[in-house]
Amino acid sequence: MIGMERSRRSAVSLPSAAINPHRGLMGFLMVVIFIAGVVGVVVALSMGHAAFVLSIVLIAFGLIAAAAIC
Repeated sequence: MIGMERSRRSAVSLPSAAINPHRGLMGFLMVVIFIAGVVGVVVALSMGHAAFVLSIVLIAFGLIAAAAIC
């Protein structure tokens, strides 16, 4: 049939970042979590809460690991 053929121009290869911004968003999220974790550790240590530092480190590491896997 006329007009039913697929155009060859539609098979243009684009970089994956141009199609899915997921990598950039996850990278930004990991940097923000890391900075927030460092600030939280510094503040907790300056106040003398050593046990709270451990929980901040474990939660921040878990969030960064989850974002890296995703």
